[in-house]
Amino acid sequence: MSDFFNKVKQDAFQGDYLVRLLYLNIGVFVLYSISNAFITLFTGQMGLLPRLADDLLALPSDPFKLIVRPWTLLTYMFTHFSFRHILFNMLILYFSGKMLMEYLGERRMLALYIYGGLGGGLLYIILYNLSPILGQGSMVGASAGTIAVLVAGALYLPNMPVRLWGIFEVKYWMLAAGIVLLDILSLTGSNAGGHIAHLGGAIVAFFFIRSMRNGHEWNVYLFQVIDAVRNTLYSRSRKRKGFKFGERNYTKYEEVKKSKPTASDSDTDTAKMDAILDKIKEKGYDSLSKEEKAYLFKISKDS
Repeated sequence: MSDFFNKVKQDAFQGDYLVRLLYLNIGVFVLYSISNAFITLFTGQMGLLPRLADDLLALPSDPFKLIVRPWTLLTYMFTHFSFRHILFNMLILYFSGKMLMEYLGERRMLALYIYGGLGGGLLYIILYNLSPILGQGSMVGASAGTIAVLVAGALYLPNMPVRLWGIFEVKYWMLAAGIVLLDILSLTGSNAGGHIAHLGGAIVAFFFIRSMRNGHEWNVYLFQVIDAVRNTLYSRSRKRKGFKFGERNYTKYEEVKKSKPTASDSDTDTAKMDAILDKIKEKGYDSLSKEEKAYLFKISKDS
């Protein structure tokens, strides 16, 4: 049993970004479900936790509520309140994410999920405040980010065959186009917010892949933010442990820094990367050779 928990812990904290996304979404759902069961059991109030979770985690369509709960623009994309909802989203995320990572790397996959979720959330807020029939509400779910990953894969590999329910074989672009068309037709349905978010994720995917082919990598900006947050947390952790300026305390982080490549190796890698990026700007991503694409993929995984 301990081996199982150690494996889960390792995957959740050290696995690739797709595995971490799956664990985060599932972990939030399990924690919510268990807490809701116990709160209902001991208080007799079935709607107590759902109302609280909706206030704290769901994305409100009201901009004034968003101002006082800005974190919900992120938390909503990792939150689910029903088993069927999370099952559907995680299945699509797993299969489309696996395919996308194989060709574009895990960093681009993570960036698409986050940017897609943000784009879907913003489009949801905008349309809910422009339309006279949608009213106000709140939204949760990973579907905007998930659809962004799926549509990006279809844009990059449009003719890849995909089997539906293990029976029907269609082109990848047909599957994505069918989902987008269904979302458009359902804009005034009972789940209008979810379908609007899907369209926001699909729009983000289109511009993400287009920009990537023109040599502009959106994932760079995301990881600059991630690195800044990580460095801030690391520096605070060192201060709490009593590190002083000039003190010679070797940590695992410092040992890793010692083993970094030499300056000459770094210069060579930089020159090679610059040459590849220049080629992308001039002729587009598809002009790269198989070796150059493999090198880009390797760099994206190592960095």
